[in-house]
Parts: sequence; structure tokens; C-alpha cells
Amino acid sequence: MSEAKDLIMKMCEIQNSDEAIQKELAGWSGVVQYKLDGEEFYVEYKADGTCEFKEGVHSSPTFTIVAPPDFWLSVLKGQEDPVSGFMMGKYRIEGNIMEAQRLAGAIKKFQGKL
Repeated sequence: MSEAKDLIMKMCEIQNSDEAIQKELAGWSGVVQYKLDGEEFYVEYKADGTCEFKEGVHSSPTFTIVAPPDFWLSVLKGQEDPVSGFMMGKYRIEGNIMEAQRLAGAIKKFQGKL
């Protein structure tokens, strides 16, 4: 398992136990599929602000992140900006790009908690 995948699992655990993060993300629901060099998994975000990590491929994700694990790990750690990384072609988003902006904001809520 890549360190990026491990960190995404940890983010979901933190989100499910942190009421402040849940409050920030409440009202948005969707599925973020990840394709990180052969690893495929997804996180289902629920309207109550909680989430669920699942292995495999979702039948209709809101959007999919296709990235090298090392790059996405840098995004999760706040070392790379997800918007500029996308614009520079360091990773791809398949699906609803507008909804992906929500994820970029959500990642910042975990700074200092990972």
C-alpha cells in the first residue's frame, strides 16, 4: 500500500471523529475515486460530514483523481498545491472538475492533523 493511500484512509478516520471537520464538509456528498499507479479505491463522502473508505472501483464516482502516489502524497501533506499541480499536468481529474475544487478545500482542513 502506498503512503498516499494510507494517508487518505487516515484522513477519513480523522474526519469521522472530528466534529469541526464534519461540520465544514456537511451538506456535500459525493464519491472520489482514486487511481494511484495501479491502486484503485474510493472515498464516499456523506451529507452529514462523515466519509467511508472503500477498496475497488465505484460504478459512478463524482470525479476521479489519477495521480502518481508520490505527487498526491505531497498534495495531502500541503507541500504541493492541487490547483497548480492540475494546471501543470502533474495529475488528472476525470469527471466533475467543479466538484473536485471542494476536495482541494477539504484537504486544507487536515493540515496539522496528519
